[in-house]
Amino acid sequence: MTHTLDRTSLLRSAWRAAWDEGRVEALDDLLSPTYVRRRGPAGTTQTRDQFKDSIRAVRDAFPDLRTEIEEVVEDGDRVAVRWRSTGRHTGAFLGVPPTGRPVEVSGATFARFDGTAVAEEWVTFDSRQLLEALGIITTAQRAAVDPDLVRGVHRKFITGVTVVTTDDDGTPRGLAVNAFSSISLDPPMVLVCVQRSSATHPALHRAGHLGISILAADQLDVAKTFATKGEDKFARISWTPGAFGAPLVDGACAQLEVEIGERLEAGSHTVFTGRVVSARHDDLAPLVYSGGGFFDISHTAPLPW
Repeated sequence: MTHTLDRTSLLRSAWRAAWDEGRVEALDDLLSPTYVRRRGPAGTTQTRDQFKDSIRAVRDAFPDLRTEIEEVVEDGDRVAVRWRSTGRHTGAFLGVPPTGRPVEVSGATFARFDGTAVAEEWVTFDSRQLLEALGIITTAQRAAVDPDLVRGVHRKFITGVTVVTTDDDGTPRGLAVNAFSSISLDPPMVLVCVQRSSATHPALHRAGHLGISILAADQLDVAKTFATKGEDKFARISWTPGAFGAPLVDGACAQLEVEIGERLEAGSHTVFTGRVVSARHDDLAPLVYSGGGFFDISHTAPLPW
């Protein structure tokens, strides 16, 4: 507990001094001399001194910068930080002259401590959000696509129905998700997309593992249970803890447990990617979702090809 309080307090203090006040030397008490910072999916690296230079550049462009730490979660030697930064663009940044525009960017930082010093950090944020705010790209304005039209397109895409779950310090939590996909078979990796406003999102964000139960055609009641808000969804279904602790829905046609790797901020959602650490499936037809409705496809015939 002492480590947790010391690390969290040191992190908050150094973060505030460096980002909000420009005193980057405060990071010397937080970051180890061999510190490495990795940014974005490509994992672009920075040393401690390069990180300080990048903070100075940001503060030159946004002198009124304020960064709010929304949540800090510690698990052993690893700490996850959700943050949100705001400031007005009054200095040149990324080659863009001052626009005077207010800018807001949110993201997450994942740190690995060695004692009370941070040895490594991984940072992810929605870069499109920043580039649009600066006027570097105008994706939203140029596309000008009616959200209802896009929603109609999505309704033409047929998906399975999954229940994504995690153990939150002894409390099972979960929600229905159809944004699930395989990434790779070697190594086995998958992703799920979860809306940040979901009540389950904070638990997933601080979890090390998540469970994915692909529902069977006779589990419409389970889908409805997890598609609604409720404190005790698991009291209404039968479930079993997986080998890595994630709650798995009994009777599902397939189940996975995933060791969470990256948490990528993307618009209104977080994309969770990870490595499959356990898997099973049965010879049951899956529940199918399309156009706002659920279907049993067990009696359909495959097309010849």
